Amino acid sequence: MTRYLIFTLAVIALMTPALASAQRSMAESGDRDPGWYFEAELSGLMTAGNSESSTWGLSSTLERLWTKSLLKFEVGGTQTESSLITRTATGTEEEFEIREDKVTEKTAELFFARGRYGHLLSKKIYGFGGIDWLRNTFAGIDSRFLIGAGAGVLWADTEKVRFTTDASATYTFQEDVVSNPFTKHNFPGVRVAYDLWTQVSTTTEFTSTLFFDVNLDNTDDLRADWTNALPISISETLFFKPALRILWRNDPSLESIPLEGSDPVINVLAPLDEIDTFASVSLVVKI
Repeated sequence: MTRYLIFTLAVIALMTPALASAQRSMAESGDRDPGWYFEAELSGLMTAGNSESSTWGLSSTLERLWTKSLLKFEVGGTQTESSLITRTATGTEEEFEIREDKVTEKTAELFFARGRYGHLLSKKIYGFGGIDWLRNTFAGIDSRFLIGAGAGVLWADTEKVRFTTDASATYTFQEDVVSNPFTKHNFPGVRVAYDLWTQVSTTTEFTSTLFFDVNLDNTDDLRADWTNALPISISETLFFKPALRILWRNDPSLESIPLEGSDPVINVLAPLDEIDTFASVSLVVKI
C-alpha cells in the first residue's frame, strides 16, 4: 500500500499526462469556475479468521479548468491478496499440537495513469491529445503505453444530460508478461469513445464511458474499456459510488503453462480470458 501511495503522489506531482476521458469534464466547463479541482476515491474489503483476504482500491483525479480548455490527470489501481491457511497436527491422538502454515499471494492487480489536454474549437467541437498507461499483469499486460490525438463532438449539454463522442489516432507501446512471438508490441491504432452523464434524481447521477481500440497492424486485436457508475450524494463533498468496469480484448495476451508429464518440463503458450470484470463500491471525496 505504501508503494502505491508514493506512486499516486508522484504521478500527480510530476503532472504525467495520460490519455483519458476528459470529454465530460469539458462538457461541465459551463457549470464550473476556472481553477483547480481534485477528487479522491477509496474502496476496500478485508476478511480474517478461517480465511484471509484483502481488496483495496484507490484513485484520484486532478483537473485544471480554463474558459475553453481542460487539463486532466487520473491515477488509480486495485489489488487483491488472498491467504491459503493449511493446518497440520503432530503428536498422538490424545495429545497433539496444531501448526498453521499461511501462504499469501496476489490474485488480482490493476494500475493505471492517464490524462489529457482538451480545447473547445467551437460550441460543439473540441480537440484533444494525451497519453494512457495501464498495468494488468493477470491479463498478461506488464505495461501498455498509448499516445493519441483527435477531435470530438458535444451532442448534449443540459442540466439533466451531457453526451459526447470522439475519435483519435493512437500509437501503442506494449510489454506483455509473456511475449507473443507472432505479434508486434508497438503498433498504430484508432480509438473511438463516448462519455455520458445524466442526473437520475436530486441525489443520484449515472455515468458511462466506453473506449474502443483497434490495432491497425492486427485488426483481430480489438479492445474495449467500459465503465458504468452510480454516484449517490451523501453531502456536498462526499459520494457513495457503486461501479462496474469491464475490460475486453478479442486477442488476449498469452500465459506460459507447464505441460503435465513432460520431462524435462516443457511450457506451452495459451491465451488468457478475453474479459476482466471489476465491481466496486467506493467513497468519493470531491474538493
